[in-house]
Amino acid sequence: MRILGCFKVVSDYDLVADEDWIPDEQLHIDTGYVKLLWNCYDEGALEMMLKLSDLSEGFGVVYELNALTVGKKKYENFLKILYALGFEHAARAESEEDKVFVPEEIAGIITYYVQKEQKQDVIVMGTGSSDGNNRKTPYLTAEKLGWPCITQVIGMEPVDEEHLKVISETADGKRIWTVKTPCVLAVGNAPCAYLRVPTLKDKMSRGKRPIEYVTEFSGEKEDSGVELVDLHIVEHNRDAKVIEGETPTEKAAAFYENYLKGWLKEL
Repeated sequence: MRILGCFKVVSDYDLVADEDWIPDEQLHIDTGYVKLLWNCYDEGALEMMLKLSDLSEGFGVVYELNALTVGKKKYENFLKILYALGFEHAARAESEEDKVFVPEEIAGIITYYVQKEQKQDVIVMGTGSSDGNNRKTPYLTAEKLGWPCITQVIGMEPVDEEHLKVISETADGKRIWTVKTPCVLAVGNAPCAYLRVPTLKDKMSRGKRPIEYVTEFSGEKEDSGVELVDLHIVEHNRDAKVIEGETPTEKAAAFYENYLKGWLKEL
């Protein structure tokens, strides 16, 4: 069974200084100096694929793990990590453009890769990303391929060469599915949210394999109808009162007399 993990590389926005959040004339904010990270949901999805492969021996099922990302050349270090962890194919769809707000185009690239480049039985990805957070890509990919889509996946287990046991979260609790491939799985709050670290031996022996490229997808572009017109910082201020006092003791006494004492009487 061939399983494709689609992931996104994002910037660590916690490291962006407050003064750098001011966009330029093109409404672009420079985050080129900050550290790059796995998108959190995608990282959990990739680890879930590895755990599924770990369980395969007892079921007599062979899983071929593959990976695809869309973005710049500097993202290739993440693909090399996946090679070191045992992924068979690691591909990058070349794009220097910002595709944060065009999930339709991302879904088109994934569809092209699966239909024209490498046939897959299952596609696994996160429900959304920490930057655009459109939460549309899994649905759009499934629609383009004509495959069923299960969201909020928190676990996968082997069954046979054509079926997977999928555990997902719903409003009523957990649901266990026996799914016939092909299908698209969108991973939510996975129990194992962090990807394992490859050993130095694995990096030296498997991490140096050449990255595969997807370039002939220009005809798959779509107009999403979305235009970025403004950027602003969302304020998260809460109402508060400053307790006056010269010393911590005076402030504690004032807090008790003016606030806590009344609450205790109501109890």
